Amino acid sequence: MYLCRHWQQMGGVSITEDIIIDKSIHRSINSRSSVLKRYVADIGKAWPVLVVCGGILPLFLSVIWLLMIRHFVAGMPWITVILFNFLIISVTMFYYLKAGWIGNGAITPIIGEHDPYYHVPGRELNHLRAAAVLMTIVMIVAILSSIAIVRRILMATSVLKVAAKVIGEVHALIIFPVIPYTILAVFYMFWFSAALHLFSSGQVVQNDCKSNCCVYDLGSKRVSCDRCCGYSIHYTSHIAVAIFFHLFGCYWATQFFIACSSTVIAGSVASYYWARGETSPEIPFLPVFSSMKLLMRYSLGSVALGSLTVSFVESIRFILEPIRRKVKVTNTTPESWVGRIAFYSSRCFRRCVEWTIKSVNHNAYIMIAITGKGFFKASEIATELIISNIVRIGKLNVIGDVILFLGKLCVSLTSAIFAFLMLDTHKYKSAHDKISSPLFPVLVCWALGYVTATLFFAVVEMSIDTIVLSFCQDSEEHQGTAQYAPPLLIETLNDQHEMQRLTQ
Repeated sequence: MYLCRHWQQMGGVSITEDIIIDKSIHRSINSRSSVLKRYVADIGKAWPVLVVCGGILPLFLSVIWLLMIRHFVAGMPWITVILFNFLIISVTMFYYLKAGWIGNGAITPIIGEHDPYYHVPGRELNHLRAAAVLMTIVMIVAILSSIAIVRRILMATSVLKVAAKVIGEVHALIIFPVIPYTILAVFYMFWFSAALHLFSSGQVVQNDCKSNCCVYDLGSKRVSCDRCCGYSIHYTSHIAVAIFFHLFGCYWATQFFIACSSTVIAGSVASYYWARGETSPEIPFLPVFSSMKLLMRYSLGSVALGSLTVSFVESIRFILEPIRRKVKVTNTTPESWVGRIAFYSSRCFRRCVEWTIKSVNHNAYIMIAITGKGFFKASEIATELIISNIVRIGKLNVIGDVILFLGKLCVSLTSAIFAFLMLDTHKYKSAHDKISSPLFPVLVCWALGYVTATLFFAVVEMSIDTIVLSFCQDSEEHQGTAQYAPPLLIETLNDQHEMQRLTQ
């Protein structure tokens, strides 16, 4: 009240909903540039949350999950499915709380509960509500899918037993992901620092005033009518290109480090397979470091090319996706023959891109480790092996991948929940450390948690896939009869038909 009275004594007017200044404040709060700036600022303010929930916590949870796979393999599929459903329901409820649909904890970008604009609805609230709706749909689909795969969990248990056997023999596999994890952690710290500098760069220009207005200048202690429209940041084309390259470089580097990790794991597991799965004094640590040496000496270029190819194809799909959605919304095709050719060519190209993404996967890195071939040749060999043995190994491999995917989501969703809890403390709800919305920090923690889980879960995933592809390669070289397959794998494959009969 004192501020309002002081403002009126200086010749100011009362702020109501109908006058221009009030509408200008509303527009300023909800402008896209202002929201983007607040989101970027939220990342900077919440850096302790990113370190804890995006780095340390996923590392701890991933190691615990691997140890449980090693010692409690029979119960892990059930634990993973149940925990996944609990976590996705919890995350959805947190979104409902922050969206204001449950309780009174709706977010606001305004600092100070006594500010007259404290309850002005911002874009952040709309974004959170959209995320809450999306999470509701995902939650329903996840629960129904979990019910559908319950009867297939017996088959997943047999698959994980093979991976647990490999991890038990090659002990260094459990601790190896710490190396790429550390490299990625250092890389992300530099990347986020550079990203904050890029987004905060640009030219500060004064907004064009379309109407006369005056403000009280605290510095000169007088009413000024010269610079009352505020300032904004304009990005040049060079900065826009730099931001795009920065984002692409982050994705490429992430794919590269994950591919290197996968290739090392595949080489270690392949050494175990082609040694007939026998226990040897050389198995515990030597295969991992030997595989790292082979990667650095012979296969680093193939891995870099493969990760670049995947990143480039994903970027093309990302660019074409908005065009496809726009055409789908209009539901029309061009009338001219040139337009039709361009329209159908783009559809064909998009399908080719999708097919390439599905074909170029981590199986190529497995064959690089086994055969030493280049990326494209290894991808071709892997695809041929999978197609020729799809009936024999298809269901065995798919259900294991589903359980591993749910495990990754469990780690990342747990990181998201702890991020919500940390951001809900007094530190991030008041004063200068107040964040406008927990959406971006939580999403970043979720993404970092998923990347970390991918690095560690690759031990199990690559163990299964490497054993399976090695089995296919072994059968191919010995006229359909694998000569080097471990006894547990033979037993699992022989019992597959019985498992299918029990789960049907």
